[in-house]
Amino acid sequence: MSHLLDLAREHRSVSQVETLEISAAPELRRQAQRRLAEGGGRMSPIRPGVPEATYMASDSHENPAREEGEPSRAVGRQHETRGPTLGAGFNPLGNWGEFGHRRRGRPRKAVRYPFLEAARRFLDSHVAYFGENTLRQRRRDLRVMARDLWSLRRKGLVTTTRPDRLSEADVAALVVYWRTRASRYGATMKPQTQRKYISILEMFLNANGNPVVSNMRRMRRLRVPTAPDSPIETLTTDQLDAIRRSADSVSGWKGSVARLLVALLPACGLRRREIRLARLADLDLQRWRIRVMHPKGEGAWASDDVAPILPSARQAVLDFLEERKAFLGEAAHEALIPMRWADGTVGYWSDAPFGKLKAELERRSGVRFSLKMFRSTFAQVAKDYGVEIESVSKALRHKTTKTTETYYARIRADDAFADFEEKFARPPVRVIPR
Repeated sequence: MSHLLDLAREHRSVSQVETLEISAAPELRRQAQRRLAEGGGRMSPIRPGVPEATYMASDSHENPAREEGEPSRAVGRQHETRGPTLGAGFNPLGNWGEFGHRRRGRPRKAVRYPFLEAARRFLDSHVAYFGENTLRQRRRDLRVMARDLWSLRRKGLVTTTRPDRLSEADVAALVVYWRTRASRYGATMKPQTQRKYISILEMFLNANGNPVVSNMRRMRRLRVPTAPDSPIETLTTDQLDAIRRSADSVSGWKGSVARLLVALLPACGLRRREIRLARLADLDLQRWRIRVMHPKGEGAWASDDVAPILPSARQAVLDFLEERKAFLGEAAHEALIPMRWADGTVGYWSDAPFGKLKAELERRSGVRFSLKMFRSTFAQVAKDYGVEIESVSKALRHKTTKTTETYYARIRADDAFADFEEKFARPPVRVIPR
């Protein structure tokens, strides 16, 4: 009877087919009852004429499990969807659920990079906690982690890149990869960087409901590097001279700014953002100090403070102020280092042009450095001249000397050993008994 309906659907109109289905429904019901009587099946007490739920065996005895993506083979009342009324596609066998349930509405769009999407949500939720520079650095760190996870995923060393599904094996593979992979400069990752990445990964996964790193640390399945802090990176006198010569070769207003940075930063110890957002009114030429209005931790745990300007940079500051006056002309702006943009407006320098200017000085001088190295150079030179570590820490605006000694200035081994030689070079005092 079913093949007659199929032929009718091919050669008749919709209304004729519906009439034929209605007229054929009792015959189809009787055929289903005869099949159940012959096979020993039972009728459903809920819907007369419809068999109870049964399950069809798998076609293969070796692999009875259903493959991913295949429709369910379960048939019967329990897996039945809400079907049409009698005469509109009536199914006497009751296998409505044989072909699965179709989702309504538009299909969900799969996220191509789940780690980066989760990182974006994580950073957006921490805008009120992290500072601007910290957010920028966290974004770079999380992108590095995403890139490393994708590299391991392509090699088959991790099972997923979703942060909420990373397992202990995935985290272990990532940490081992950090210990062995080379950076763009050829060296392996420092233990201090590994320690920082593990801490950031732990915070990020906890925010996504996956405490796998915390559990591994608690159960001693993850060893965090505890190597001492790396040596302080400073610039030598020859390197500073090379950078100054490269700044002299830069023309225009960029050259004026470059000469100020190369002369002033090693003589006052300001950070990159602090000098970029400094105002002309912050400069005190009477006592040769500069007020820091935008320190690190602004609005959280730090307040404005002052920093000294050493005699080696004072003439360069005066020369820059004359060049600044000529650059602005009739315009006026509060920024110590103003910037004239393409639309003619004058404002503060953004961080990107500062980075490009530093890169140009690197290319011209052949010295690879960062603007932060000027700060450590200022502190280490002061310590080498015999300035007490407490005074150096005050000039750097640190709360304790521990931060100063860890990252900026320490007593050199030669100076420490020379101090020993001086103290023990005195002739011993002998007491001669009478």
